[in-house]
Parts: sequence; C-alpha cells; structure tokens
Amino acid sequence: MTMHIEHKKSACLILAVLLLALLAMGGCGGGSGGGAASAPGTRPSSPSAQGGERFSFIVCGDPQNNYEVFDRVLEAAKSVDFLIIAGDLTGSGTATEFQSFVNAIDASGVKYYAVPGNHDVAASPVDGNYATYVGAPHSSFSYKNAHFILIDNSTPELGFYPAERAWARRDLDAARKKGYEHLIAVAHVPPGYPYSASATADQITGLDANHELIPVLSEGGVKNLFCGHLHTYMEERDDGVTVTITGGAGAPLHYIGGDAYYHYVLVEVDGDRLTRKAVRI
Repeated sequence: MTMHIEHKKSACLILAVLLLALLAMGGCGGGSGGGAASAPGTRPSSPSAQGGERFSFIVCGDPQNNYEVFDRVLEAAKSVDFLIIAGDLTGSGTATEFQSFVNAIDASGVKYYAVPGNHDVAASPVDGNYATYVGAPHSSFSYKNAHFILIDNSTPELGFYPAERAWARRDLDAARKKGYEHLIAVAHVPPGYPYSASATADQITGLDANHELIPVLSEGGVKNLFCGHLHTYMEERDDGVTVTITGGAGAPLHYIGGDAYYHYVLVEVDGDRLTRKAVRI
C-alpha cells in the first residue's frame, strides 16, 4: 500500500511540473472551434416525464473580474434553478473586487453558490474577505433529489486539508443515508494540477492534500466533481468520478491541448439521469 501511495504522489508531482509549463503558455482571447453548444432557452423545473425530480443548474469557474463575460453567464443563469461558481470569483481577492462581485450578483437576482479559489485568497486568508462577502469557505446543501458538497481547497499550503476531509466524509455519509440520487462535489483546484505557473515548494502540501479528493469523494458516493482553475473546458474520469473542469467564465484562457473558449456548463437532472453540456459564450 505504501509503495502504491508513493507511486501516485510521484505521478502527481510529475503531472504538476508538466502543467506548470502549459499554464505558463496560456493565452488570452475568445478562442474558436467545436465542442460547445449554443446558449439554451429557458428550462424551468418540472416533474420528470418518468415521475422523478427534474431541474437544471449552471456551473462556471474563474470570472476574475471580467464582467463582459461573467454578465453573460449571469444572464443565462436566470433560466435555470441556480448557479454554482467553482472559485476565483475575483482577480486578487481584495475587498473592492468582492464588493463588485456581490453587486453584480445582487443586480442579476440569480441564486448562487460558490467555493473559493486561490485568487480569492491572494489578499487575505479565506476567512477574511471571502468569508465576509461570500460566506463559509466550505458547506453543503441539498436540492430536490441531489446533494451538493462545496469544498475549499483554495489555499496552496493547505489544499483539501485533513479536518475538511473528515467533515466531507461525515457530510457524504449523512447524505447517502438520506437516499439522494445524485451526490455532486465542487472544488476549485482539480486533483493533480498545480496552483500556479510559479509554484513553490510550500505548495507541495496542498498538491498532496488535493490528491485525497477523489478517494474521499468516490468512497462517499460522488459521481461528479466540478472544478475551475484551468481556464478551459476538460473532462476526466478517475475512480468512477467524472471531473469536469470549467474555468471559462472570464479569466484569460489556457490553450491546453488545443482549443479554449469562454463557456459555462449546463447541468440537467432528470430523475436518476444527469447530463452536462459546455455552452460557448
């Protein structure tokens, strides 16, 4: 077991080094190419034709003060049940930036949930400006037949730290006992990816801690993890968990492996079915 764990950690660090170079090459602009759908029309909540629960929500990541793009996400979110933002609500986590974010959300009237990103804790710890303007760094909520767990791995020196892992296990255990059809997680930094292109040795603790995301979530019955951080759209599978990376809500785009475009992800739940669709904006 020890050899297996050390092997996985080594692989994680090798991947992190490779991604540092890719992130450093990230460009800006709208991008082009296939893979995204057109903006959807209104999809109000309603009973499923099969008698199950039916609703929809939007997930996006990394607005980072670009309201020309993020305002379009907010407009689209008016046609779904709620919006989830996978971190980096701001560019550097100042009080002024958070106030601008709150003003935009309030003006839209959109119901939203969020997790903090590493940019959100650049000016103060997560229990500072983020907690003051947005709320608790980690939390959970339930909606119809789904339970959502919102994870804080924003701080590079901590990542998905032990006390939070214990909380997540308890939360997911309680949710399973209640029989929810969907257990859905959100965190900012995807497991195995670096915090920045200028990562330092003190971030290794956070990288290693984030490696525990998939084991905890998979054991807890989570099938979908949504992350931001990388300013592109990607999907990965790990131990039965689909990891959807959606960082296209405004920050400068990362052209990792080809195309990148500003987008959000439309998620539709119909009974025991859940579908995801990247929508170009």
